Amino acid sequence: MVMRREAFLRHNLWLMAFTAFALRVAVMWLRHSYRFPAAQNHYLFGTEMGRVARSLVSGRGFASPLHGQTGPTAMVGPIYPLLIAVTFKLLGLYSVASAIALLNLNALFSALTAPVVFFIGRMAFDARIGAWAGWAWVFFPFAIYWPVVWVWDTSLSALLFALVFAATLRLTRSMTAIEAVLYGVLWGLAILTNTTFLPLLPLLLGWVCHQRSRLGTRWVRPAAAAALAFALTLTPWLVRNYFAFGHVLLRSNLGLELVLGNSPGASSPHEWQRLHPSVNPAEMAQYRALGELRYMAAKQRQALAFITQHRDIFVRATAMRALYFWFDVESPGRIVHFPEVLFGIPAIFAFAGLWLAVVRRQSAAFPFAAVFLIFPLVYYVTHPDARFRHLIEPEVLVLAAYGGLAAWQRLRASFLPPTPRPPAGVGIADSGCTL
Repeated sequence: MVMRREAFLRHNLWLMAFTAFALRVAVMWLRHSYRFPAAQNHYLFGTEMGRVARSLVSGRGFASPLHGQTGPTAMVGPIYPLLIAVTFKLLGLYSVASAIALLNLNALFSALTAPVVFFIGRMAFDARIGAWAGWAWVFFPFAIYWPVVWVWDTSLSALLFALVFAATLRLTRSMTAIEAVLYGVLWGLAILTNTTFLPLLPLLLGWVCHQRSRLGTRWVRPAAAAALAFALTLTPWLVRNYFAFGHVLLRSNLGLELVLGNSPGASSPHEWQRLHPSVNPAEMAQYRALGELRYMAAKQRQALAFITQHRDIFVRATAMRALYFWFDVESPGRIVHFPEVLFGIPAIFAFAGLWLAVVRRQSAAFPFAAVFLIFPLVYYVTHPDARFRHLIEPEVLVLAAYGGLAAWQRLRASFLPPTPRPPAGVGIADSGCTL
């Protein structure tokens, strides 16, 4: 019986992944989203990451993320630009074949996320929640959209962090030395792909250690092994940046991200785009003249000065950015409008699910709360974009399934009469039932 159930589960997970992949590829072909405009020498094909990949293919190293030759960069992490560079090398620089290959790769990353979503739901709650969340990921319009229109790390980052989150839940039950090392490496790959996850590392690893300590199982050496594996995974990138810039750093772009959302010209979540060096010639000239690190430092000072002098504007803008991150709207009244309502519904049910998990003292409530409370902070103080939530969409959909199912059960109990039960003392034979 157990073997049949496991075989059925494997079949459904394969079906989930295949359906997700087929849907995403079909949307890509129907939208012809592999046809990127040639404007600005194909800049919209991967933007900064595409430019770095071009530099790698041309033999100039990890450099020049915007326009022209501007020297070494740490504006983006190394993983996804390397994938683009390999594709450019094999299929041609900014070619249609490269676009098709990269968008199909994104679709594959997104499809493989569906089974991971199932396992997160099953480990955190139960198999029914996992199934609902997994199939929600398959058909959620924005989970279909982002992988096939944007050559960026979005889908890969969502997959890697979903694997990290699933591994976090798994390690509370088993944490051998090998499992701990793999956990550290997985964290390293996730951070090298997208550094926004970094603040969650001590929280999630600390939670694993706390849970294992409560159960009386060993955690000190495995946690040390995970930390060492994580550090070693980052080391080549940190060493490269030290020799390229004279500083140990993961990313260089914080100053730019801050000023894009905190300056006189950034009055709404969309305004930041016209201040970016890629579209603003004056900013591009300044970036080229100062060099990357000095430019980023100047932008950070500019942003902090603006925040200090306009605290009221910063507070209002931060609240607006938080609303935009979760609901893709600039005012609460827009939440019920289409298509924003499709984007916002999972967030509403997810917050309900998080509250319910905390009230019911679910063991997985803390890691979910950490993701929801800590991960978006950097976007609240810099600038948001609808695709940024996609990085934690797997966790959002798991909690949405949990909250949505609880709401459905309560609604059904309110409108449907309870199933009648035989009076006390009446057996099966007395109630008229026959066997």
